[in-house]
Amino acid sequence: MFGHGFLTKDGQKMGKSLGNTLDPVALVKRYGADAVRYYFLKEIEFGKDGDFNETRFINILNADLANDLGNLLNRTLNMVKKYCDRTVPIAQVRIFPLVIIKSNWSEFGQQVTQSYEVLAFSQACEAVLNLVRASNKFIDEQAPWTLYKGQQQAVEQVLYAVLESVRLAAYLLSPIIPNIANDIYQQLGFTTNFNDKTQISITAPFPTHATWGILSPKQKLGEPQPVFQRLELLETV
Repeated sequence: MFGHGFLTKDGQKMGKSLGNTLDPVALVKRYGADAVRYYFLKEIEFGKDGDFNETRFINILNADLANDLGNLLNRTLNMVKKYCDRTVPIAQVRIFPLVIIKSNWSEFGQQVTQSYEVLAFSQACEAVLNLVRASNKFIDEQAPWTLYKGQQQAVEQVLYAVLESVRLAAYLLSPIIPNIANDIYQQLGFTTNFNDKTQISITAPFPTHATWGILSPKQKLGEPQPVFQRLELLETV
């Protein structure tokens, strides 16, 4: 049996007399299960006390899921569409953008898995987000829109590295954000349903999909679509 810590709201204890209780069902209906799971598992260390603030909740989700992860996938797919005729580039060399955080493609998946196994969910999320941020920095520094003017192979290497990093990030976050991971995988040409454990073991087995380098030129990429709509602050829950 595992127990989470105590939760306050806006720095105060929750209670009916204060009128500041938090309805988890209403929260999920408003923002979605993926968003709620992600926030509580990433922002509050499992087993420790934490605080819920709706403005911070929205800011974190917009920054991590809409901007960092979702926008990275969207703009990279659009560049593949423009520069690579809508097909996954052939990776001649394995360029992994994670060197910034002192890891490598063969170890990263196992590191995240170990965090899950010891219930360090916030650590697992942060490691994956570091990959996403590193990939955003990598594509900005490599500037494939400039390389396209005469360096096609370099363009393909960069775009493959980023697409594959987004795929790996989606896979490793799928226990927390399965619906978003589904959308990302579908846009990358997979048919995996991360809400179906039996199907995952067949279509996306862990030993292969938790490592870097799965995307192949045979993948038929989908149309770029937002995987997480930016949230707006509404009335108090």
